Amino acid sequence: MQEDYIKRYNGGFLISNINMRIKQYLRNGDMIVYIQNIAKGKKSNLVNGLHVVSEFIFDKNRASCFTNHELKAFLKENNITDIELVGVDGNYCVGMSALDGVKHGYNIKLILECIGVINTNRFEKMKEKLLNAGVIFNYSV
Repeated sequence: MQEDYIKRYNGGFLISNINMRIKQYLRNGDMIVYIQNIAKGKKSNLVNGLHVVSEFIFDKNRASCFTNHELKAFLKENNITDIELVGVDGNYCVGMSALDGVKHGYNIKLILECIGVINTNRFEKMKEKLLNAGVIFNYSV
């Protein structure tokens, strides 16, 4: 959820849904981690209005957040095996992170109302790929 990318999506709706999930996770005492993309040497800022409630912010410079060795070490150190991914885009960063997360042995969950998608036809194919990989989908916040 970064300023550079949110403009192409229904940002207000998506941010609101993600903030609801953040509040739910805070109530449950769950850990919240943020990922910032670095493209062409520039770090994207987290989007205005997003509830940033932890200092756990990791960078990535590829589609999958699991290419960051520090993130993987952090998850291992904290015995985290169940991960819910949110953000943009379900066909690219979120989708590729989900597939890669499963390959690394994580239980990955996606909540569709917390994932931005531009090309919905392509996402239908991606959903099939994700389901076949073992990603779990929920359809509401």
